[in-house]
Amino acid sequence: MTDAIHPAGEGIPADPSAPDPQGRGRGPSTSVLQREDVDAAKRGRTPSTSVDHRGLAIATQTAAALVGELGESAAWAVFRDEVTVTVAPASLTAAATFLRDDQGFALLSDISPCDRDGSEREHPARFNVDYMVTKLVAGAPRVRLRVWVAEGEQLPSLIPVYPTADWHEREAFDFFGIEFTGREGLRRLIMPDDWVGHPLRKDYPIGGEPVKFTNSVREL
Repeated sequence: MTDAIHPAGEGIPADPSAPDPQGRGRGPSTSVLQREDVDAAKRGRTPSTSVDHRGLAIATQTAAALVGELGESAAWAVFRDEVTVTVAPASLTAAATFLRDDQGFALLSDISPCDRDGSEREHPARFNVDYMVTKLVAGAPRVRLRVWVAEGEQLPSLIPVYPTADWHEREAFDFFGIEFTGREGLRRLIMPDDWVGHPLRKDYPIGGEPVKFTNSVREL
């Protein structure tokens, strides 16, 4: 028996017992909403701006506990539903250890420096370095641990507390020139090793810079 030849533009009739590839079943009364339909229904909606107050409550309690542990060398504040604890550089390791061991903030997700050079506001030092730590529970409470450092001042590495600090510290050194003590392999992460200067400093010259391109897998 030979296969039937169907006219152009027509498909082979489906087996009535086979599942519908669109997931809607075999009958006018069956309708299964597909992921594409859900996405289309949500498209154009304004993103939710609600705050998970479970996480915010835990974060504020943690900040208060940390300040109580460190004493007058620390202070905390809430701004736009984000909790920041400012500590002295000498207290950084103790603060991170307390957050991890006593409060359960097991994840260091980012280290984010900022150069305040030329700011209209007065700041304690030229750079602030923010450490984002998260507790992996419902609400995902996050605490920003902030330190202020002057030009040329060093910070203790947090690799012994949070191993994920390694590449974050290298990035901070690469782009801002901030150095971290008590660790090995502090070298550039993104820019070439022979690059001059630190591109995210406010005093870095603006303009075109030579960029080296390569197709060599060995060099990459």
